[in-house]
Formats: sequence, structure tokens, C-alpha cells
Amino acid sequence: MKDIILSGIRPTGKLHIGNYFGALANFVKLQNDYECYFFVADLHSLNEPFTAKEKYAQILNLTKDYLAAGLDPKKCVIFAQSQVPAHAELAVILANVIPLAYLYRMTQFKEKSEDRAKENVNAGLLYYPVLMAADILLYQTTRVPVGIDQTQHVELANDAARFFNKKFGQTLTEPKPLYTETPKIMSLLAPDKKMSKSLGENHCLYVDDSPEIIRQKIAKAVTDTGDGQSQGAVNLLDLLKIFSPDKVYQKFFTAKSAGSLKYAELKQQLSTDITAYFADFRKKKEKITDAQAAAVLKAGSIQAQKIAGKTLTLVQKKIGIR
Repeated sequence: MKDIILSGIRPTGKLHIGNYFGALANFVKLQNDYECYFFVADLHSLNEPFTAKEKYAQILNLTKDYLAAGLDPKKCVIFAQSQVPAHAELAVILANVIPLAYLYRMTQFKEKSEDRAKENVNAGLLYYPVLMAADILLYQTTRVPVGIDQTQHVELANDAARFFNKKFGQTLTEPKPLYTETPKIMSLLAPDKKMSKSLGENHCLYVDDSPEIIRQKIAKAVTDTGDGQSQGAVNLLDLLKIFSPDKVYQKFFTAKSAGSLKYAELKQQLSTDITAYFADFRKKKEKITDAQAAAVLKAGSIQAQKIAGKTLTLVQKKIGIR
């Protein structure tokens, strides 16, 4: 019997290459070997500022990213979280078995609430891991793809399953992490920080950036941090290792070791190779209409609800509300 995989990405704007290699590229590989459920985590995206008009556009755009990258609705289930009501209902139930202390210790909440110390932090930020546990447990998921430093949410889902099973009897499957290869992609302008949209537009390379935009962003990329350390150059070489043929990477790496690295040449090569890498992706995405993306989500959500509904019904019977 195949392991059951579940994962999702939040629709909060365009995907950058860190998102792509950290999640989407692995999704495409996993769909061939596992029973996979990949969702657009729109409910999870509501704890950040947004407008209703842009939110739906972001949902459709992310769905197009899924399809353009190679996710196949015939091989996996692609759906929108909000279109499967069981996610929200199981989250409410789990909120009554997970101790509050477990949520306060979550790294994501601690980091983001500190960043927002002068703002009103919404309850959704604290509640986020409960909904994520519901996402995972609804499908009796056995493996959750994560990076080596992202196991905390899987651990909480395990805790939630154990708490529930101990109180109401064996019902929910305790998932295990599936560690995936995730290259560390750093900011173009702050090479000591991971690439992130929150840092600013020019810190990121987006998967559907045009060749000209890629060239402009790479041209502005930091090569020397100003403290005598060429951390920026190392960052660009790391990108070259991902996007370029090995012989090309070795040529520039050798030049850096010899102290003869020409940054303009390196940036030109990198721009060319990144553009080529995502050329097919851009072409495929341009051909996918909003109607087609919406249809994929609708069909996938119907499939997902059938599986999630079985688990929710079982949970409801165990706690005595059905």
C-alpha cells in the first residue's frame, strides 16, 4: 500500500525560486510514487493582509503554477483548502484537544508575533498549526514532505492524533516527516538571509519573471557584502550550481578560487541559464486560463471531500456529535 502524502502552499503572491525548489519541485517528483494530495492553502493565507479581489487571483495563479510545474490531476489530487469544509470543522474539534501551551511554543508564532510586536496579532497566527494538523490528519496522511528544519508542524499533528486517540480510541493516523532535498536559496540583495517576499521585490527571483526582469534583478545582485567577504558571489555561484551545467559551474568556481572571477560575466551566464530553466514553465502557464485552473480545483476538491468526509464522520461519531 502506498504512503499517503499531503502538502500545500499558501497563495500570498508570486512564487519565488526558493518556494519552487523548497516545495513545488518536490511535489512533482512525489506524485509518481505516492498517493498525493496537494492543496492551495488559502485558509492559511488569511492571517496576513490581503484584499478579496487579489486573494482569488492569487489562488488561481498558484493553481496555474502547480499545473505548469508538472502536477498532473490524473496522478494526484489538486484542491483548494477552503472548498473542503472538513478542514475547518476538524480544526475546531482538534482545538479542543491540543493544549494552548503547545501552540505558544511553535517557532512560527514566536517569530512572527515578535515581528508584529507593535501590531494587533490576529488569532489566526496562533491557530495556524491546529488547522495544519487538521489538514494532515483528515487524509490519514502517513508522510508529510518537509525540510530538515520544518518538522515542528508534523510533530504537532502527531501530538494531536495521540491526544485524540488516547481520549476517544484509535481514529487518526500519526504521520511521519518525509525529508526532501531543499537547496537553500538566499536573497539577491541580502545574501545572509533566505529569499523572502517580505524582504522586497528585488530580493527575489519569481518563477514566472520575464527574461528581462531576471536579467535586471541579477544585475543588481550583491557580489560583495562590504566586509571583505564575498558572500554575495558565493550566493550567485550556488545559484549557478542549480541552474547551469556542471562544467559551467566549475569554470566560474575555479575563477573565483584563483581570484579572477568576473562578476559581469557570471551574472550574464546566470541570467541566461535561469531564463532557459523556466522557459517551458512560462509557456505552459501562459496557456492555462482562469477557467481551467478553477475547474481543476473544483474537481480536486470533490475528490478530496470524499476522503476527508470519511475521516470527519468517523471523528464526529467518536466524540458523540453524530
